[in-house]
Amino acid sequence: MRTEQGKYSLSWGRIVVCVLLLLLAGISGLFLRHVTGMLPSQQAAARWGGADAGRFAQVTAFLPEYGGLTQQTVNGFMSNVFGELVLQGLAPHTPSGAPVFAYSAEGTMSVLSDARGPIETYVTGVGGNFFLFHPVQLISGASLPAESLNRDLVVIDATLAWRLFGATNVAGMELIIGNRPYLILGVYRPLDNFASRAAYGDMPHMFLFYDEMSRILGTRPITTVEVVLPSPISGIAETIVIEALDAVNVDEDGFRLVNNTTRYRFTSLLGVVQDFGQRSMYRTGFRLPHWENAARMTEDFAALALVLMLLFLVYPIVAIVKLGYRRWRGRKWRIALARKRVEELREQRRAANWEDTRAVQSEEENQLKVDEIIRQVKESEDDEK
Repeated sequence: MRTEQGKYSLSWGRIVVCVLLLLLAGISGLFLRHVTGMLPSQQAAARWGGADAGRFAQVTAFLPEYGGLTQQTVNGFMSNVFGELVLQGLAPHTPSGAPVFAYSAEGTMSVLSDARGPIETYVTGVGGNFFLFHPVQLISGASLPAESLNRDLVVIDATLAWRLFGATNVAGMELIIGNRPYLILGVYRPLDNFASRAAYGDMPHMFLFYDEMSRILGTRPITTVEVVLPSPISGIAETIVIEALDAVNVDEDGFRLVNNTTRYRFTSLLGVVQDFGQRSMYRTGFRLPHWENAARMTEDFAALALVLMLLFLVYPIVAIVKLGYRRWRGRKWRIALARKRVEELREQRRAANWEDTRAVQSEEENQLKVDEIIRQVKESEDDEK
């Protein structure tokens, strides 16, 4: 509206609307930040790279069960990854000289203790440095080590511990799988956020070494491979993983690749919005682990928060731009007048400089006249003598 002084301004009603929308945009932004930072499984590059985390990327390949890898092909895959790093000159830039990696397979098995059971349990067979990628909240004990000669170790969740023993602080006790005892190395509490709760489900969960899982259930396809790589150039980490998988005869259309480090960036979330609805459909036999399902859920909420934040910002930005434009159009001065004033100031400066120059010249002329009079007087005195 136009004020009595002839200036344009926002009405109080519009100011209140703008403030409320900016407040809602801020709340959406805070929720976006919260959602994108709630899952430790998406932050392995930050944990591995430390102060140089920005130079690394976490990349995950998900394969269908019918096209999963074996222990031998996983070893070949990692050899190919390291070979690509050496070829690209990136091997010296990794903290240990070699990329950190993990792999896993899924299944179910019956577990019992001396007191209770059997209990149907969801099992993840792991290899490599799995718990760097997926740190758990331990109630007692420790996580499975990356390397161990003792393979009859398991890590169970609090639900399974309670059902088997009626307690959760049971690290060091034994459970039985297929008439064979296994040592409980640690007990953990599942992540307590809305996405992890929804993806985890009610079935108890247990981690054990992949080769031990295959010994019990038979050879299981490895459906998840994760690596942290140096990534000085955008996209190079994904390219290395794709080429390494291609070298072990995995077709590019036979897996789904995720850059965990960039999945919550602005352009990535816009891609989630663009594929809304269709991204939930899989027709090729993929069975995603619970942590990836949780991550996909946070992606959906992050994309929603981003869209809401942008929508809430539209009206305040338009109002401010419109106000600025009207203020500009209603200004009392014009560019032509400003140029004329600048020229007048320049002319005044030139005139002042000319006056100063004339004053100096007049002083020099007067001095010359005085010098000439003195010379004539001296010549006259010399003639009289």
